[in-house]
Amino acid sequence: MSELGPVDLIILSFPGVRPPDAVLRGIEEVERRNDVRILDALVVTKEENGEVERVELSDIEDLRDAAADLVARSMLGLVGIEDVDEIAALMDVGTTVLALLVENVWARELATAVRRHDGRLVATVRIPHEQITEAEADLAAAPDAGMP
Repeated sequence: MSELGPVDLIILSFPGVRPPDAVLRGIEEVERRNDVRILDALVVTKEENGEVERVELSDIEDLRDAAADLVARSMLGLVGIEDVDEIAALMDVGTTVLALLVENVWARELATAVRRHDGRLVATVRIPHEQITEAEADLAAAPDAGMP
């Protein structure tokens, strides 16, 4: 499995006891388009009383097909039980977390070429949507500096 694109662990949090259906459909769509490949997924809930529970993907109706695909790929378990404690520490009560280990398929060829030439990824930074929106608003509000 050395021919992988960059892999990210993405932690998404939602109020309530399950991820929203629209999010689950969105995950299926980006994988169907081959933008990303889900390598593993973990669902964790934190009840109002603080009790933490791991939920199997196959127990969530909209994720049964995804769970079957992961089993077929022999990928389940990369995000393991030991990760639940770390994830739970970040969670608010009354929320559900969906942890996704995803391969960025779009960058697979580039990553392979980099490795072939003994290159390595030194850093990666994900910029939150809120910061981009704020920067865009600041730019839109700024006077045109130096423009005739």
